[in-house]
Amino acid sequence: MTYTTPVELQSQWLHGTANDLHAFREELWRLYTYRGPQSARLGAVLEGMTQVQETLLSNTTDEYDTVAPDSTKPSDIAWRRCTVAYAYAGLLTAKAIARLQPALVSATLTRLTPGPAYASPHRLAYFKSLSAGWEVLDEAVWKLREVAENLTASEEPALLKAFTGDAAVRMVRSAAVTAKPAEPDTARTAAGPGAVVVAAPPSRAASARTGARR
Repeated sequence: MTYTTPVELQSQWLHGTANDLHAFREELWRLYTYRGPQSARLGAVLEGMTQVQETLLSNTTDEYDTVAPDSTKPSDIAWRRCTVAYAYAGLLTAKAIARLQPALVSATLTRLTPGPAYASPHRLAYFKSLSAGWEVLDEAVWKLREVAENLTASEEPALLKAFTGDAAVRMVRSAAVTAKPAEPDTARTAAGPGAVVVAAPPSRAASARTGARR
């Protein structure tokens, strides 16, 4: 019986998740090349993606008490990197689901609208939505595989650097400190002529909570 190391197991799980998302991506491509909207098949894809997302969220929130933040053990490094990858995959899965929701609405409206389906005004929105969802899944697949192949590499994968690098932390802190509310004139211009813009003062409760992090 072949022994599977913890690092190999983490890599297998990531590859398995990537394969699941790849299968959804392929089904979206088949739907895109089909002659008309298919609400039932698209609904099945969305249902399956929702189940995968639940698994990703479970893996992301699963705590591993024996892993120290600064541990250099290969198994600990792999677990930390894998967990971040799961969180990012969950984000992209949610994003893909959101991108595909208009396609489901358009497919339903096409089916319920009288007249030839090929002339439906909802067809364009349907195919644009499918394309947008496919692109998000494509990103998720190759980034998950990149992390899976570099779980213990000395050079951290680019995806993880974007979340854990010092530069990213400084950028987030800088944005949080220097961010300012929109000026009334700017809001009025964006709202259009004749609009009434009310600039509300910052909440005292929110101001009191600033800096109180646990």
